Amino acid sequence: MKLYVGVGLVILSLSLILLCNFLDFNQLFDKLLGFVILISSLLTAYLGVRRIFSFFDYNRIIKKGLKVKAHIVEIKRTLLSVNHIPEYIVEVFYKHPNTNQMYYTEFEYFGDVKNDVSIKKGKEIDIIIDPQNPNNIYFKNLV
Repeated sequence: MKLYVGVGLVILSLSLILLCNFLDFNQLFDKLLGFVILISSLLTAYLGVRRIFSFFDYNRIIKKGLKVKAHIVEIKRTLLSVNHIPEYIVEVFYKHPNTNQMYYTEFEYFGDVKNDVSIKKGKEIDIIIDPQNPNNIYFKNLV
């Protein structure tokens, strides 16, 4: 889904730039409209390219990431929700398997924490960590 959104944003930005070709820049209104369209097309292109790189980064971590056990320290509920599913911030700490260094980080969890037996304070869960940046993690059940 991230890839499709990213490609869609890049296509939208290119179509906005093409729209600028039909403007008559001798008129003040067209100059202002062209400037607004140019700024919005650059913003959508930036967001699209960022989404595409995020998608490839996610796939790289899923394929080449290290699976480790993490200990849940804290679970905090946020005010956000998606399709009436609440969002939680889960704080965990874990030991890197190669360097034995301890890391403390957090990830977003969408679901009902009260009914999920695996997400409880003090329990251990499986996560996937980025070998290049150990603070970048993914919760295994979301994969």
